[in-house]
Amino acid sequence: MSIKTKLVLSNIAMCLIPLLLCVITFLGLQNLYLQKIHSEYNMSTNLRRREIVINPYAELRNINFKKINSIISEIERFPNKVYDENFLKNINNEFAKKNSYIVVKKEKKVIFDGGKNDASDLNLKLSHANDKITKMPDFFMANSELVAREFLLNFSDGTQGSLIFVIDTSKLFNIYKEFLTALIVSAVLIIILISGLLTFLVSRSILIPLKSLRKGTENIKNGDLDFEVKANSKDEIGELCEDFDDMRKKLKESIELQNQYENNRKELISNISHDLKTPITSIKGYVEGIRDGVADTPEKMEKYINTIYTKSQSMDYLIDELLTYSKLDMNKMHFDFQKIDITSYMEDLMEEIRFDVEKKKIKFSYKNNIKGQVIVKIDVQNINRVIMNIISNSIKYMDKEEGKIEVNMYLKGDEVIIGIKDNGKGISKNALSCIFDRFYREDYSRNSLTGGSGLGLAICKKIIEEHGGRIWAESEEKIGTAMWFTIKIYN
Repeated sequence: MSIKTKLVLSNIAMCLIPLLLCVITFLGLQNLYLQKIHSEYNMSTNLRRREIVINPYAELRNINFKKINSIISEIERFPNKVYDENFLKNINNEFAKKNSYIVVKKEKKVIFDGGKNDASDLNLKLSHANDKITKMPDFFMANSELVAREFLLNFSDGTQGSLIFVIDTSKLFNIYKEFLTALIVSAVLIIILISGLLTFLVSRSILIPLKSLRKGTENIKNGDLDFEVKANSKDEIGELCEDFDDMRKKLKESIELQNQYENNRKELISNISHDLKTPITSIKGYVEGIRDGVADTPEKMEKYINTIYTKSQSMDYLIDELLTYSKLDMNKMHFDFQKIDITSYMEDLMEEIRFDVEKKKIKFSYKNNIKGQVIVKIDVQNINRVIMNIISNSIKYMDKEEGKIEVNMYLKGDEVIIGIKDNGKGISKNALSCIFDRFYREDYSRNSLTGGSGLGLAICKKIIEEHGGRIWAESEEKIGTAMWFTIKIYN
């Protein structure tokens, strides 16, 4: 999920969740405070109804008038009870427990006032022509805190009066204020908590990966690349973490490669020093022998000079191989690629090689398994070098009286495969994986006494790779070695 989607959903949730919780809270508080109102007033409650109460006066519809109706019925049966003050006080005391009282009026005169209010003020309100409560036609306002309902009475002497049921709404308003206060406080707390929680969750999904990235940059700055930045999300931050970790891996590989190059450079210098020092020491010894008069006969002198010449050639060959490898390694070797028919090229080259090999009394054979022309794009001189180098190695390390060298060529997919096999000493399994490394020599099969520089096969590998091909070897000790390389068909 993208960060944009998270923010949009978070904003929607910040609106909908608090609204839903506020509605639930409102209904719960309303139910709670209705119970409280009904416990304070004489009401016949029905808490299962789902009506939302906005006007607190609306609850006065639930006032239980059964008690008053029974009192009126008793007064009409026993008219004289209306003059019995103890009777009226007892009734009034019951109503007082529910924040209400009664007023009894005969014609226009108040004969009992259970609330001990100013009877004249209450009497002025009894007309209630213009003081009806909204949706409550049976009630009228006696003053700012009193709501009353009038019930008509017939006295024994034929006069008419009324019993006025007065409700003190001061507690009703206090409860309603508590309800509104609790509702507002709850709404504010819900908004703060939900907004804070959603903000925390969204910011956490962003800040934790950023913290991990910051720690990663600190590690890189301190040279530590052995850590991992994990992407725990699929958003833009997660993609950034993945890219950052890929960068770390590439940087680590680059540093490791640089260290490897440095080690190779040191090894190269060491090998060059060793390979050059040996013939130089030998030349120096023979020169000193000549200077000191050790070569006191023409035969000795010729031997010393020939040895010096051979050692010099060996050094010249090593330097030439080293320069070639360095150019290949630094991609400064110029390749003159030409489109040629590989079958014609190999036929001509094999005829030249056959003559040189058979002079060494080694049986040579070439087999072409390709029919027709196959065009490849190669540098002829360098491919010649690869083939000649491999065959030269086969000749150098041939230990059989009846030596054999076989060259085979065939097609496989979009590649031409050329294989050169011999029945020489072979190469040990431990050495087989290292023969293409520069300056590698196996003591008994790759030594300086036979003229090997340790760079020949490394150069072959570089040349073949520049042609987009592969080179590998198969060998068994005392049985022989097979070298294979591929060349891409030109399309």
